Parts: sequence; C-alpha cells; structure tokens
Amino acid sequence: MDLEMDLYTKIFLNTELEKKEIIDLISKLLNGKVNGTSIVTEQAEFYLFNNGDYIAREKEQIVDDFLFYKYYFEIEPRESANSSIYILLISHLLTELWNAGFTAIASCDFEELLPRKGGYNFEQR
Repeated sequence: MDLEMDLYTKIFLNTELEKKEIIDLISKLLNGKVNGTSIVTEQAEFYLFNNGDYIAREKEQIVDDFLFYKYYFEIEPRESANSSIYILLISHLLTELWNAGFTAIASCDFEELLPRKGGYNFEQR
C-alpha cells in the first residue's frame, strides 16, 4: 500500500433498504466478494454497520445530519492497495450510489479528490 496519505474512508449512507440488500447491491457495483456484512475487493475491504446515532430525518433536522444516517461503511485499504486506484474505487462507488438515488457522504483525508468533494456541502467548498 502507498503510504503518502491515510486512505481509511467512512461513507455514511441513508436508505430504508435492509443490510443484506445494501451488501448485495454494493458487491455487484464493485464486483466484490461478500463475507457476512463485509465486501472484499482487490483494493479494499468494506464493512457495513448500523449507525447507533441514527435519527430518522422526519424526526428532526440536524446540522451535519449525515452523521445520523442509518448506515455507514468503514472502508480499509488492503495491504496491496494502490492509492490512485483506491481513490478511483471510492469515487466510482459514490457516483454509482448517487446515480441510484442514494444519499451518501464520504469522510476521509482525500475528500477534495472525490466527485462532489465526497458529497458534503460540495457547492460551498
């Protein structure tokens, strides 16, 4: 793995789909192998979690509400990951999620390199 930047990524995802449906969808988008609630690709391992801080949007509006989305992925680069290819993989995933109508926000050290700057207030950045 290239060591020039921290590639750890967290993607917050708001959807009413069940975890299995999300895992199946993402594994197909990324051509990855499913292992329980995780997905393994050549570049990264994706772990899907329920967000313990989840607050349904209709209950209240919160600044930085993405922190309270229903799910989040923790994405770890594999030992053999190439940083450029890894960033392209994250970019591809975000774009596919947005194109499919999902609300998704990335949090990582390289947000500036992602489409829509990772999705958070991208018009203002």
